[in-house]
Amino acid sequence: MYIEEDQNHEVYLEDIFILLLFMIRKQQGKKKKHKLHKVTDQSVKAFAEHCPELQYVGFMGCSVTSKGVIHLTNLRNLSSLDLRHITELDNETVMEIVKRCKNLNSLNLCLNWIINDRCVEVIAKEGRNLKELYLVSCKITDYALIAIGRYSMTIETVDVGWCKEITDHGATQIAQSSKSLRYLGLMRCDQVNEATVEQLVQQYPHITFSTVLQDCKRTLERAYQMGWTPSMSTAS
Repeated sequence: MYIEEDQNHEVYLEDIFILLLFMIRKQQGKKKKHKLHKVTDQSVKAFAEHCPELQYVGFMGCSVTSKGVIHLTNLRNLSSLDLRHITELDNETVMEIVKRCKNLNSLNLCLNWIINDRCVEVIAKEGRNLKELYLVSCKITDYALIAIGRYSMTIETVDVGWCKEITDHGATQIAQSSKSLRYLGLMRCDQVNEATVEQLVQQYPHITFSTVLQDCKRTLERAYQMGWTPSMSTAS
């Protein structure tokens, strides 16, 4: 089914409807894995061309590739982009989106193992309004954190959990150099020593450092503030 806008351009309504339905169901928390394959590159292209004012877009786990995702550069008002677990997403596409979507505020690239340090460096340099950057299980090293601290004046939240090449050096450098950082996720970054994190917590109290131990400590502190005591749980 399509509408002919002119002799050379066809708008595939089915693609638009599929993507619209997927996004609505995602907002309602009704995602179903067997439906995700229906969201294709053609769907993304059609939606980007005919819904240019979109601000919030997410394709987590969808059957889309860089060939479709690149069309999001048409969304000049794009504010939040979720590209988690896109199996055929390349660094060049991500960099081009960040360069052209100047209003981008939040970018989620988790579970994209191909995303590398060079890509993160470009994101830090070009994402002039970016505040949130999620990089869980990406192929990055300390250099990515150093680049964020060196080049970004806006990024407040960085999550590099499960990035096995992140070490004490990267965590320390971004904390020292970043003027905007307020949260650093380091969950299961096994080369980051907990003693180093404890030092960073003391040196940079304006930054929340997330590890298993630090999160447990904060949870316990909140429990104490709400009146909980160990004796209460023992008695129950």
